[in-house]
Amino acid sequence: MFAHLTAHSAYSLQEGLATPTELAQAAKAQGMPALGMTDHNLLTGAVEFVHACKKAEIQPLLGLEIDLSTGRLPLLATSQEGWANLCRLSSALALQDDPEEPCSLDLLVSLSNDLIAIGSAGGKEEARQFETLKDIFSNRLYLSLQDPRVGLPLSSFARSLGVQMVVTHPIYYLKPEQASLQRTLTAIRLNQPLNTLSDEDLAPAGAYFLSQGEMLRRFHGFQSALKQTQEIAERCTFDLSLGEPNMPQVPIPNGLTPSQYLRQKAESGAKKRYGKITPDIQARLDHELETIATMGYEPIFLIVEDVLNFARETGVPYSSRGSAASSLVAHCLGITSPDPLRLNLYFERFLNPARQTPPDIDTDLCSVRRDSVIRHVFEKYGEEQVAMVGTINRFRSRSALGEVAKAYGLAPKQVRAMAEKLPHSFWARSQERDEDGQPVSPFNFLRELYPGEKYKQIFDDAEAILKLPRHLSMHPGGLVVAPGPVTDLVPVMRSGGKGVIITQLDLDAVEEFGLVKIDLLGIRGLSVLGDVAEFIQQDQPERYPSSLSVLDSTPVDDKQVSDLIEQGKTIGCFQIESPGMRATLREIHAKSTDDIMAALALYRPGPLTGGLKDAFVRRFKGEEEIHHLHPSLAPLLDETFGVILYQEQVLRIAHELAGFSLAEADLLRRAMSHFDPGKRMQELQRKFVSEAEARSGILQETGERVWEMMAAFAGYGFPKAHAASYAQIAWRSAWAKVHFPAEFMAAVLANWGGYYSQRVYLSEARQLGLTVRAPHINHSLRNFAVASVSGEKQLFMGLGQIKHLTRRTIEKIIYLRPYRSLDDFLTRVDPRSQEAENLVKVGALDGLGSIPALLQRLKGGWQAGQMSLFAINEDVKEDWSLEERMVVQQEILGVSLAAHPLELVADQIEKAGAVAIVDAVERISQRVTVAGVRQASRRSRTAKGETMLFLTLEDLSGTLDVIVFPDLYKQVKQIAISNHPMLITGVLEIDRGREEPSLKAEKIERVLR
Repeated sequence: MFAHLTAHSAYSLQEGLATPTELAQAAKAQGMPALGMTDHNLLTGAVEFVHACKKAEIQPLLGLEIDLSTGRLPLLATSQEGWANLCRLSSALALQDDPEEPCSLDLLVSLSNDLIAIGSAGGKEEARQFETLKDIFSNRLYLSLQDPRVGLPLSSFARSLGVQMVVTHPIYYLKPEQASLQRTLTAIRLNQPLNTLSDEDLAPAGAYFLSQGEMLRRFHGFQSALKQTQEIAERCTFDLSLGEPNMPQVPIPNGLTPSQYLRQKAESGAKKRYGKITPDIQARLDHELETIATMGYEPIFLIVEDVLNFARETGVPYSSRGSAASSLVAHCLGITSPDPLRLNLYFERFLNPARQTPPDIDTDLCSVRRDSVIRHVFEKYGEEQVAMVGTINRFRSRSALGEVAKAYGLAPKQVRAMAEKLPHSFWARSQERDEDGQPVSPFNFLRELYPGEKYKQIFDDAEAILKLPRHLSMHPGGLVVAPGPVTDLVPVMRSGGKGVIITQLDLDAVEEFGLVKIDLLGIRGLSVLGDVAEFIQQDQPERYPSSLSVLDSTPVDDKQVSDLIEQGKTIGCFQIESPGMRATLREIHAKSTDDIMAALALYRPGPLTGGLKDAFVRRFKGEEEIHHLHPSLAPLLDETFGVILYQEQVLRIAHELAGFSLAEADLLRRAMSHFDPGKRMQELQRKFVSEAEARSGILQETGERVWEMMAAFAGYGFPKAHAASYAQIAWRSAWAKVHFPAEFMAAVLANWGGYYSQRVYLSEARQLGLTVRAPHINHSLRNFAVASVSGEKQLFMGLGQIKHLTRRTIEKIIYLRPYRSLDDFLTRVDPRSQEAENLVKVGALDGLGSIPALLQRLKGGWQAGQMSLFAINEDVKEDWSLEERMVVQQEILGVSLAAHPLELVADQIEKAGAVAIVDAVERISQRVTVAGVRQASRRSRTAKGETMLFLTLEDLSGTLDVIVFPDLYKQVKQIAISNHPMLITGVLEIDRGREEPSLKAEKIERVLR
């Protein structure tokens, strides 16, 4: 029997074409008992390969191919320690100053234990180095035979050194016809045109998956070398250690075990949270702590508590989300805020002893200060023991087309033009299917536009590499903490962006090694609250000792906040500011965090398209009677008007009606949410129906209907614990908007990236009665901030938004002020002439002279210290008009603060009978005319290949999505994509996928002054 030992998967980036699964299936199809995968320099595909081989019932041989000075060297691990050395070796090579530098022999010697090496000796240099490898690997070194024509001299050379010869065949793709595609991948990797590649750049000739029969035929004269593949496989029979916890050591006071220490902290926290520990609280704590101890997960809680204590001590706002809020221990440690007892949250939704993977505690942090928390983790637990989690970026339709077309020599301009014609929705080849169920190619439309063999080959190659790994990058928030060096368990590398150490394995693969994983994700909503809290604390230090104490003291019952939420006036508020969400808040008359939780659970694609939201609203309004299939469901579903809104409700029904343990109930929920129709589900259904009848007196027919209801809604259910965490942030946002509107809007505007454009937030600030000012040298900071002018809190745009103003000049402006005159400012700050001119133009020197007079003086030329030679001539002309200020501010600031563009054409808009967007969205199925300016737009193509436009229109009251179909788009293209005010008439409809109103445009015209 023969087995391939040196296969390369697609995780040999832009070298291999086959996935680990495809390689394993090919080996099984050929009756091979084992398969070796030796990807070049990386171990990214190792876990996927192990699972693929086990599914194919063949033995996985884990390996790595490294570069030596004379060529490549495949290595195979014979044990868990061998795997660790592969990880250390791959990591060390990836972390070199030049990752492409060959491996030194010193490094190889230090990490050679439990590794088999398969060396080559095709030339003099290779032969000399092979002799050196013999000293390193001894009887774990084999001589590779790839060409039977040189078998006799190689056999003689092997005998002279006392090593075995083994037949190998390098595999880079599955079928011989894929050789040209591998050539294209090589061109992409080397960033070279195809016609410049040499044979040395490419994979060896014929590097496809040769059958066992072909290998036996080719090497029939070298039976011993063929047999060595089996002997090598037998030396590599270890099972990679997956699924076992690898918990780090954490600092524990002397005399305490981790379990005792965690209990001590949890009970202390419970007293702070609840005043005293009641029997119910103690019982819940005991249950959770016993489960945590049994599974050995104490370090997870202790590490996360330490990390978040650091965040609290350094004033970084945080909020743990997801199922972690179901844990009372996490609540008592200060990791989570929502009270799991009040909210009936079940611990098993977070940590189910029936599941083997460690639980996730996902934490959101202020995005601006997130890096300081991550630095703390690295510093406290050791640079070697911590790494950010990697993620695999794959070729999508546009990136695949762009890279392939470049390899074929197409000009960048033509590549961009082709890419723009691709549908936006396509991620990969399997996303849409035709009438026969076959995948629809995202390149079909381009094939019609670009006929010819060259283009056909480009589109074929681009489609063939869809979904293949392109490169590795950093996961948005995940990091791992290991019991020792991370590289003892998983390989690492340096990310291409910040140069941070990341795992070569993605999140799913890392989790299988049982490492403590913490998700620290930066979110804008907490950055806004953090900024607001700092403003308030600095203004009222006697009331608030720290910025986080501002947020902690936010009342949970405030009528003004309730009114704001019920009226949907929540622009700027975390998670509840979109038009559809604000409409949902109004529909259910949301007034509390519990109501916000319901809105968050309702306003998602599942409930919107499945009718759950409509049923909830009808019952809330009394338009539909609440009917329970059985009276015992009433206490479980009353809070959600008889519909299953939260995942936790499935657990409650299974637990309380049918006696499922909470662990069993959670497994049931997971199976239902994944729509698993298998045998296990049938067994669970029979158990539920029979136990519900025995325990709760629910007849079999009714029990089956309850089961069907659970199954129908389980896929739409939202984690109540997650909703509770986000609802708290949303409530605090609304509280800040009500009681500190200036500080809140300054923070919203300072933290870019909300649902709306900056213009909408500026308009919202004005509607709150705030004075919004352009940047000013005596009042502005780098970003939006509040300053008191003549006793009034005013909102000033930041100096950082002024085009061409450098960080150095901004810092000097803030440090050296106040300024009494232009001369004073220029002499002390000494800005460049363009900086000074832009400051004057946007009104940053208001009060020190009119804009025309200041500009004339600047145009006269100036040197620091000589400005007194030039007097400001206030007779130059009157100050700029409103329109002049708007034009210049739009150019230099990116937005007009002097006025909204619609304010200049208000009379024309009124004459046209246009209604405000905020009013228009209430007129569903009616024809309306609205006025606005383009906030964003995106072109798309219909099935017939015609261009249409999706446009986001903005006025002073909000935004509205507009659909411009091809016939109208052809007529009004220039108007629709301009920045000028426009009038749009059409019929308002509801997009059932998002439950957002959208306007189907029938007429578009420019508003003229």
